[in-house]
Amino acid sequence: MVRANDIQEKLLHLIGWEQNYDTSDLKISDALTVSESGLYFQQIHPLLTLQNMSCIAPDFKNITFPEYNSEKEYSKGNVVDYQGTQYKALQKAQGKQPDIESEYWVETNLFSEWLESKTKASIQKAIARYCNEKTVEGTNKPLCESRTLFDGTGRLVDTVKNKKNLVGFEIVPVRAKGVTAKINKICLQFTKAGEYTLYLMHSSMDAPVKIIKLNKIRDNSAEWFTVNDLYLPYQSEDNDAGGSWYLCYFQSELPEGSQAIRKNKDWSKEPCGSCSRRELLAWMAWSKYLEIHPFFVNEELVDAVNFNDDFNEDFAKCPLHLWDVENNQYTYDNNYGLNLEVTVSCDITDFIVEQRMMFQDVIAKQVAVDMLREFAYNSNVRTNRHSINASRLDILYEVDGDSSSMKKSGLSYQLDMAFKAIKLSTSGIDRVCLPCRNNGIKYRTV
Repeated sequence: MVRANDIQEKLLHLIGWEQNYDTSDLKISDALTVSESGLYFQQIHPLLTLQNMSCIAPDFKNITFPEYNSEKEYSKGNVVDYQGTQYKALQKAQGKQPDIESEYWVETNLFSEWLESKTKASIQKAIARYCNEKTVEGTNKPLCESRTLFDGTGRLVDTVKNKKNLVGFEIVPVRAKGVTAKINKICLQFTKAGEYTLYLMHSSMDAPVKIIKLNKIRDNSAEWFTVNDLYLPYQSEDNDAGGSWYLCYFQSELPEGSQAIRKNKDWSKEPCGSCSRRELLAWMAWSKYLEIHPFFVNEELVDAVNFNDDFNEDFAKCPLHLWDVENNQYTYDNNYGLNLEVTVSCDITDFIVEQRMMFQDVIAKQVAVDMLREFAYNSNVRTNRHSINASRLDILYEVDGDSSSMKKSGLSYQLDMAFKAIKLSTSGIDRVCLPCRNNGIKYRTV
């Protein structure tokens, strides 16, 4: 498992696109010219020039953007035209002049956006191949796949009285770097329909990692909701190693008249095998990698905070930041109307990000292969000024080598060799997710 968005963002600047002197009329964003490794894609193959890339890109000349209006509120990703230059919003912005407020705006253009998306797609393709090869080898695997914390639901009459507390689950992942839990679904069992707000917190972070709003449509029912990108890594660039995750809600924020329906079970020990073998098997699977502790803390002990608009548009009106977890009180007979479906997998995202220099050759060649192949097929049917010097067959020969020869060649073959080199470099780094392969001694006749 890898977190695709994190991979793309962190590896995008590993290799850059060089803004050459002959492309002053084809300016790309400064972010694309950044190269942490000192390597540029143009160095991989002579046909990978910005001029050639523009020839296979869609025709952007006739596309215009609205003029910047200082009175209008812009959302993240909006593109505006300011004095003949295009800028993309990095966050919610109003009254922030694009050419001055670099925290809110970055200079961009459609060709630059297209080139960035193509580069990210090739990065993801390379990492996906790396992970798939690890999976085939058996060195990267799900440890616990799609398991619910418990089966069944609570009795409708077994409700939880609201006491204006912050309640929920404390979730403690296994102490192993590279292992990440993912919440696939959240179940709400409450007496009333309406919008429910949950907060995902980590003990090393003051603000919520995510605010989750779920719209329950039926009274006195258990409803499952699929959630996206709800990862609980043991350690990442955002959270410190160890600590606890908290999935919680305020009882005072529940829809009017709503109460949680409690599941009658003892969270301090394993489920009754004779009562539900399926639940016991699920518990045996996830309990190796997760600890679940239902808890509450008095709302008066949780400080409220109102972040200003400059902090983060998602949390601008967040009523919660991390409390003193010493005030937690654990109640092992109460799930507060919550159930989860979880998957625990080897997550090598942070390893890849930390060791990204090892992937520079793979990414450089993957981008080159993908771009040259698109250059050969020219899906947008654009005129290429180099078409006389480099025909489709010439370009495919550069990519795939001589198909009539027994000797492998071409960029694709070089890419295969680069993947083999990475396989050796990463073997044995992590005992759980990147172990050494030991196939024993093989005997053959000579």
